[in-house]
Amino acid sequence: MVGVVMKMLLLVGVAGVLGSCAQFVSKEKSYLEGGAVEINGAMVRSAVKPNGGEGGMALSAMVYSAGTATLDGPFKWRIEATGVEGEHRGLTVHRLKVRTSKTGREEWYPEKYLGKLALFQPLKGEAGKSFAQYPIPGELEIYPEQDGAIEILADISVRTVKGATRRVVRFSMAPKQSREVESIFLPAEIVKGFGEKDPRAWHWSEVRGGH
Repeated sequence: MVGVVMKMLLLVGVAGVLGSCAQFVSKEKSYLEGGAVEINGAMVRSAVKPNGGEGGMALSAMVYSAGTATLDGPFKWRIEATGVEGEHRGLTVHRLKVRTSKTGREEWYPEKYLGKLALFQPLKGEAGKSFAQYPIPGELEIYPEQDGAIEILADISVRTVKGATRRVVRFSMAPKQSREVESIFLPAEIVKGFGEKDPRAWHWSEVRGGH
């Protein structure tokens, strides 16, 4: 994945100097988000983001540039929740188990890396809503073509201003393949991107200790 990132950064640098339009084409082998379940008034789901694959770039006539990527496992992985602003406080993941349908693998995630608190943050432009994400450390070593659908057993608690509720829930995630093409004018996008902070964006900020 580092190769993809470096190539994309090089592409951004060239296009920024030339003031050109850039086109990004991604072919993604991933999973559909697990259906949301309700815990203490928040809608909670499992989500993954491809962290492997191959990338490339091309430059045509010093004006038009293109970046391509084939995205696949392993995956970044998180448990996320949408709640009510001012009411929902935090999300904690206590235990996780993953089962694959094709290869029959079944593994518990090490509990010592779980049990911390991820805070809910307001969603700009969506009045009354908040969002929390609990990044699972490391990578989820699964591959859609080989492993097929996955089932996740999760022990989760959601805290509100009135108290916490803890439930064991099950998420089913089916494989998906998609192809996306996006054309953007890079300088404007770069400036815009630096000024935005969306709590739904994928990141690896440390969640706070304790419950």
